[in-house]
Amino acid sequence: MVKILSQNSDLLAVDKPVGLAVHNDAGNLLLQLEPQWGKLFPVHRLDKETSGVQVLARNERAARRLAEEFQSRTVVKIYHGLLRGELKESQGVWSAPLTDRAEGRRQPDGRAQDRVPCETRFRVLNHSKYFTLCEFRLLTGRQHQIRKHAALKKHHLVGDGRYGDPRYNEKMAELYKTTRMFLHCHRLEIADQVLESPTPQEFMVFS
Repeated sequence: MVKILSQNSDLLAVDKPVGLAVHNDAGNLLLQLEPQWGKLFPVHRLDKETSGVQVLARNERAARRLAEEFQSRTVVKIYHGLLRGELKESQGVWSAPLTDRAEGRRQPDGRAQDRVPCETRFRVLNHSKYFTLCEFRLLTGRQHQIRKHAALKKHHLVGDGRYGDPRYNEKMAELYKTTRMFLHCHRLEIADQVLESPTPQEFMVFS
């Protein structure tokens, strides 16, 4: 069962579980919701591996309006992520240019000629010598932006199968009994609404 965070005549916001694709996958989010809610239009798309706030428009007019808000950068997008190792800086902005497509472990930022400006603001919420829990605010919206920036800083997201270290991820999965990627969309501010999803308890590995 997908938890509903908010709904009105134009918008449906849900708490997307990890491992559930928004579309283009068997049993995807749209297939689960549309029998009850009718035709839905994703105005942004969380990765299958990412949990948290997902916004869907309930008609084409609202879809255009909400998509324009995302494109104008007026939407506040806050994520929580668990990084490998201890990040030395307590806050700052990652601004390495990135491509706007999925890349790979060897070169997360992609080909130099395809890179475009990117900014991810981060703030450390908790840390140990093994992990850092960060709050991320996306100032731009490139594909896999947080994941790529973290990998370029040599502190990839725990469980990131595309940009992280496979052997490390296997060890963490064995230790913490989960294969999830530790990235969660915690808060969105859009269309005069504040939409929040609590960060999963499994992110709290500091006790």
